[in-house]
Amino acid sequence: MHAVREDEVRPTELICSTLADAEANAAALSQDPGVLAAAVTRFTVDSLGTRSGVALYVAGARQAVPYVSNDRRIFSSGRKIS
Repeated sequence: MHAVREDEVRPTELICSTLADAEANAAALSQDPGVLAAAVTRFTVDSLGTRSGVALYVAGARQAVPYVSNDRRIFSSGRKIS
């Protein structure tokens, strides 16, 4: 799970053993001040190329993946577009 902030995309913040735990943590993190979104990614340890997006949470609500927000700060990987 990682966070998207206005000025950066954070590296992995938490690795969970279950999808339910990862999604619950992402939903909570997405409501923190300064966080635009929180993403859940599935991967296999020691296996390149297995990473895939599972869920994205914005303000506590699960979004479809892939997700394109009206808030272009999220679409632009956390970089604010002027």
